[in-house]
Amino acid sequence: MNTTHAKLNQLNNSLGGSISIFDTERILMFDNHKGTGRIQSVELESGIGYSQFDIKTTETVNLNLKNPSTRGLFFIYCLEGNFTLKLPASKSSIEVDSLRTVILGGMEEEVNIELEPGKKVHFSVIQVSDDYTSETSVEKTEKLKNQLFSQFLKNKKYEYVGTVNLKIKEHLLQIKSISQTGVVRKLLIEGLVHFTLALEILHYKSDNSKKTLHDSTLTKREMLRLEEAIEEIRAKPEFPYSIDYFVRKYGLSAAKLQSGFKVFTGSTVASCIKNQRLDLAEKLIQETDLNVSEIVYTIGFSSRSYFSKIFNKRFKCSPKVYLTKARGTKLSA
Repeated sequence: MNTTHAKLNQLNNSLGGSISIFDTERILMFDNHKGTGRIQSVELESGIGYSQFDIKTTETVNLNLKNPSTRGLFFIYCLEGNFTLKLPASKSSIEVDSLRTVILGGMEEEVNIELEPGKKVHFSVIQVSDDYTSETSVEKTEKLKNQLFSQFLKNKKYEYVGTVNLKIKEHLLQIKSISQTGVVRKLLIEGLVHFTLALEILHYKSDNSKKTLHDSTLTKREMLRLEEAIEEIRAKPEFPYSIDYFVRKYGLSAAKLQSGFKVFTGSTVASCIKNQRLDLAEKLIQETDLNVSEIVYTIGFSSRSYFSKIFNKRFKCSPKVYLTKARGTKLSA
């Protein structure tokens, strides 16, 4: 039995419930005095596994995610709620919420997660093991694993508590919404997990260069407000935002807005708005009959030439060419 599914069996021994098997996935469901929950696991290529936890507790619940491999990494993401994580190497505990990324690794490492009673929590775990051998192992997956081990596991033990990365959070939430089944579902999950791990490599480098939330002067309350501001832009990118608007609405200084956006999104406030508008433009091209001029107006730009310039930089072609290719016919705009 593979590592990810074996771990699910271990959890079932402590939680009590039943495990259902669907293609390459296993789902543990429980509803008893400890609470209610759904834990889903899928084994991907070459020893990379993904697990998704949705639990509501009625009493304290302890989850042990022991790593049986000779060497392994855990990438832990809290997407909703919070929990306590006991760090094995330092013998300390930290409160993990949706503003933190935790990476643990080592040889035969134990990861202990404690859920408080009366809490609802949703978190994901990506496990990378090096004791998996298969003739069908994909070369690019092995290269990804080697880079992860090289970066995160230079020593026998590794503990890292980093900052939130909203792109990672967004991709993990996409996994939860996948409705396809069978091999298509597995391929979609695999793609999102691999992309998440690639982002983690880049995010680690950013954190290591001291561009972190915990190294800044931002409080947790301010970080939550920043996340709300970014989510507002994603929900309505066409709105005529300004720095003054965000300062008034979210009570943050212009300097904290810019530094916070840089950490959360890797860009300035203006660049974040621009990127979200380009995402919306691409969606409108693919899903509507609007011409280029109408799209420019709809996404909040006033200059078609400026829109064409930044669109070309992102997509390596003009909006009209992209539109023609996307709709399969030559349209005048």
